[in-house]
Amino acid sequence: MIIAQISDSHIEAPGVLTYGTFDAAASLARVVEAVNACDPQPDLVIHTGDLVHHGEAAQYPPVRAILGRLRAPLVAIPGNHDRREGFAAAFAGEPWLPADGPYLHYTVENGPLRLVCLDTVVPGQPDGALCPDRLAWLEAQLSAEPRRPTIVACHHPPIATGLTGSTKTGLDEGGPELAALLSRHAQVQRLICGHAHRPIAGTFGGRPVWVAPATCYQFEAGFSSANTLALTREPPGFSLHLWLDDPAQGPSLASHYIPIGDFGDPIVLLKDGKRVGRG
Repeated sequence: MIIAQISDSHIEAPGVLTYGTFDAAASLARVVEAVNACDPQPDLVIHTGDLVHHGEAAQYPPVRAILGRLRAPLVAIPGNHDRREGFAAAFAGEPWLPADGPYLHYTVENGPLRLVCLDTVVPGQPDGALCPDRLAWLEAQLSAEPRRPTIVACHHPPIATGLTGSTKTGLDEGGPELAALLSRHAQVQRLICGHAHRPIAGTFGGRPVWVAPATCYQFEAGFSSANTLALTREPPGFSLHLWLDDPAQGPSLASHYIPIGDFGDPIVLLKDGKRVGRG
């Protein structure tokens, strides 16, 4: 099974550049084109939040139009730049979207990997949180299928990233409780997140954490005490999570960062196990 993860597209209204600089719609379109070119195709694509930049209703039709070009099925969760009302209206009718309740979280049961999508948004705040109700929901979902390999997806990484801007810390609320919860559920193969606009790997509650790159712009890898948040012109990217039959340990999950750009044609050295290239 292959899951593609895209994140943090930050689409503005048509014709508007994000921060007056970044054509977020064009970047997302390039990522969608790259995902569509994957061979084999992903079984599922998940967008881990911040679909639009200001949560305004007018910003969702453009992002839906671009995401609608995906060949693989799409699911999504909100980020801090989204508003639940606009997000829910944009995806109305999708079978995975919750019909009611204050939070937009749900599970995807198809395939050998179970996907539990968790809503960590606090309206009007950049940081995320997990209140007792959301933690209880996650506990119930994981307890219902203790033997099924599972990915938990949320927008906000619970780990400290080392960055010194607004993504330097984990959740404002519920972090220790989430760590304890994950440590009790060995079936969780990976916690996948967005928000930090960089590919970052870590551990939390004894479980691997993967933070996806953004499709729009990346945050500078700044670790100084200056507490600076800076945007870079590094290329957009996405992630691929592959559920593989590892001969040494059985089924396991491998995660890849895929940058998007014109890097020239690949130099093929081997094909079908035979040397075909230089050297």
